[in-house]
Amino acid sequence: MDTSSASRDLPPVTRPPAAIVIAGGRSSRFGGDKLLARIDGRTLLARTMAAVAACEPVVLVSATAATLTGGVVTVSEHPRWGGPAAAIVAGVSALPVDADETLIVAADLAHPEAAVAALLAIEAGVLTDDDGRAQWLVARVPTAALRERIARVEAEGGTADLPARAIVGELGLPLVAAPAGATADIDVQEDLDRMKEHR
Repeated sequence: MDTSSASRDLPPVTRPPAAIVIAGGRSSRFGGDKLLARIDGRTLLARTMAAVAACEPVVLVSATAATLTGGVVTVSEHPRWGGPAAAIVAGVSALPVDADETLIVAADLAHPEAAVAALLAIEAGVLTDDDGRAQWLVARVPTAALRERIARVEAEGGTADLPARAIVGELGLPLVAAPAGATADIDVQEDLDRMKEHR
């Protein structure tokens, strides 16, 4: 039997994308650590981590001493509380060199499973909210392009206090309409209360 011919007929092995979960905010408008707020018995952070469980690897960027099991890598941005761009940099620094694609996912999404499902259904892009605005922390990006953009920004002065748009928004990715509510986030207590009312 010609095993080399048989192997050529096999479909290519596709790797799941990596994921960077951005959980480094201060939650100042929420009045406490919003990622510990619970919906149906699970914290916002736990819900987001469950949504990206099929990704490999998963990197959690947290300014606190958060530690998780199950192969999740936990890092912190520099400087601490350095903002979304610095958090992306920290996450990328923990990815393996051969990571082809990366999901960037905010940890405070109201419906992380819907957002991640939408990202997994596209090749690359940034999801928009219900009003058509780009949500730069809900994206699927080519990792090599992400690294190149980070290198340019750092050469120009660094990423501290820069928004996520300074990195993700310069990659030329398509904007993709998400399912209704998929990119809504929890910023204040009223957002959480409203979500619970509509469940």
